[in-house]
Amino acid sequence: MRIRNERLIQLKRLIEKRKVMSFDEIMESSHWSEATVRRDVANLEGISSFTHNGRFITLPSIPHFNEMGIWFRRKTGFTKFNNSLELIVNIIDTSQNGITKEELDEVLKIDVYKQINTLLQRDQIYRVKTGRKYLYLPNSLAKNKKKRLRLLPTADIEECHLGRVKTTDLVALLKAVLIEKEVNIDVPSIRRISRKYSLKIPAKQVEQLLNKYDLFEKKTP
Repeated sequence: MRIRNERLIQLKRLIEKRKVMSFDEIMESSHWSEATVRRDVANLEGISSFTHNGRFITLPSIPHFNEMGIWFRRKTGFTKFNNSLELIVNIIDTSQNGITKEELDEVLKIDVYKQINTLLQRDQIYRVKTGRKYLYLPNSLAKNKKKRLRLLPTADIEECHLGRVKTTDLVALLKAVLIEKEVNIDVPSIRRISRKYSLKIPAKQVEQLLNKYDLFEKKTP
């Protein structure tokens, strides 16, 4: 235990002196194994970079994060969020009128293609097509069609999603809705039914279809 504590103190001082170090640099300076370095970094609650495939680390007391939760040391980026996926979702949600992939690339100084596709597959972000580019929208716009149409140039906007919804999926969803009888025609209810009957239809795709064909339940005055 004493040796471990001394090693942690030594590692902490080493990183504090350099501010940012790669795992290779730490191993070269300390002659510890990679497994030991990674375990000790975790014990110090070290933060891995979202750039350079997470090869660089810093300590929680070192970064001064900006309003987006980002801190750069030269060309190495760190975030106060758990990972780059959470960071991207936060940037999109705090944007006023949405943000493009190219703008995200510029802010984060990395290509976010893989992260964007992962978030789309997980149904965590919403996008529309404007001309030849995709615009990723904050929740305030994604959930409010009237506001979205008011703020965006409607002539150039195309509601879009990842892939197509099969007719068989829609028929299965319709059957599930009919079985439930009392269900409201809204996204939370549709999401609940999709999960209950193991239907593989992302909720945002359903929402876009409901919006496109004006199928949301009408309120009685």
